[in-house]
Amino acid sequence: MVRWNHLSIYNMAEDKVSLSAKVWLAIIFILLIGFSLIIFNGKTMDEQRQEFVEQKQEIISTLIDQGQYACCLEKPCVYCIEKTPGHGEGATCHCLQDVVEGRHPCGECIGEILEGHGNKYLSQYFAAAIAEEVGQEHLETLKQIIAQKYDDAACEINQTKECQDE
Repeated sequence: MVRWNHLSIYNMAEDKVSLSAKVWLAIIFILLIGFSLIIFNGKTMDEQRQEFVEQKQEIISTLIDQGQYACCLEKPCVYCIEKTPGHGEGATCHCLQDVVEGRHPCGECIGEILEGHGNKYLSQYFAAAIAEEVGQEHLETLKQIIAQKYDDAACEINQTKECQDE
């Protein structure tokens, strides 16, 4: 009988632990759902992305109006907003001026320029400006890449005879 009592007590203790663990798991689960709703506000990823894009455009527009945002890309970068302090001190962007003066633009602009998304009217400055960051030994390679990405733009801008013959 002692053994049976002992097993009975063990089973009751196990049931209490099991019940306690279940209660804690339920509380943790409810808290996780609650935090998720607070963090994501019940919005889908598309809705959150749209809000982000709108807020980014609003920040850039405000800074452009204040004369504090002049990017070298077709569509202004976000890097200079995010990397404050850093390349764009105080959430400003001077990548356009930097490129024209032979200084490298921000990292996002470098990548976008190399993909062909830079302002085509600045293409003559891109290789030298990027080489200032990555090293002058890469200047010729950068010129080749820029030429491949922006030759049509250069023809459109300059209206040269060579372009018309192509």
